[in-house]
Amino acid sequence: MVDSTSRPYSGPIFDVQAHAIKPSSYDVVTFGKLADDLCGSERRRALGREGKQVVTINTFFPTLPAQSMLKIVDDLNMWMSSKTAGNPRLIGTASIPSPPFLAKAGLSPNGQSFAKEGTNGLRYAITTLGLKGILFASNYDGVFLGDSAYDPYVALAEELAVPIIIHPAVDPVDGDFIRRKNIPTFSGFLNDQRTTLLDLVMAGTLQKYPKLVIIATHLGGGILTSLGRFKTLSNRFPGDQWYTNLEGNKQILPHPIDHYLKMIHYDCNNAEVSDILHAASIVGVDHLLTGSDYPWTDDSFTRQILGQLDESMRNKLAYDNAVKLFGHDTSTLLV
Repeated sequence: MVDSTSRPYSGPIFDVQAHAIKPSSYDVVTFGKLADDLCGSERRRALGREGKQVVTINTFFPTLPAQSMLKIVDDLNMWMSSKTAGNPRLIGTASIPSPPFLAKAGLSPNGQSFAKEGTNGLRYAITTLGLKGILFASNYDGVFLGDSAYDPYVALAEELAVPIIIHPAVDPVDGDFIRRKNIPTFSGFLNDQRTTLLDLVMAGTLQKYPKLVIIATHLGGGILTSLGRFKTLSNRFPGDQWYTNLEGNKQILPHPIDHYLKMIHYDCNNAEVSDILHAASIVGVDHLLTGSDYPWTDDSFTRQILGQLDESMRNKLAYDNAVKLFGHDTSTLLV
């Protein structure tokens, strides 16, 4: 049930999509006053007495040496840990270097591949620095997430039982082709998100790593509205329904595309009630989460929409579902 006349939700939110924005980027943040060092007054207001935020850094890299890229990522992860490890209200996530770039970078001076050094750094960020998830951009260097270069990072996430949060890349693959107005912002980021999720599914990632937890931000770029098209085109192009298994053999995907999309969790950032109800009818309410995109926006729209949902759905979206994914004990809430 939906009540469009209800008041905004005022309870706690477990926000699975909040961002850390470095000071040099404050001027491009929609609500510039919200950008902070993760302890600003506005962030504390958004958290309230009981809220939590999963904090990410959406990285992208210019052309630079592999060793420099690895150091930048290591520094980011150490900074994230320093800001979140002792704060039960903030859940820090790890950044990764560009897997496609490192896969081609060869050997480091110590004789180990740069790709292996990348996953070693990620393991350290999770097991030693205490970060609780991994942020994947929707593409790195124009390569979507179904590429085999990402497999070692995905395998590690499954091994360590930490969620992968997929967020639109700063530079969408098609961004250079549409420069009128703010079209890349309106739809380009969402297109990137939708395409990378489809690539990931059709590459067999969720078939190979069935225990993997993926959180797709922004309702997966609207991918759940295209299931009929995917079904029709799968019948038209049956030769596309294969993947390479962990033994290196080509296999036919045993399930249709929508089966794998239903394994993914989706945050409902910027979604209207009708969008949420549609998604719930496909993946179930237990696979839906709340993300505010803070500090690019505040949480006012999120709370307005949550207030229109019935209580059982609202509680799951606002808090309970995220608790299950990130293993936080609700007994630690302030009362």
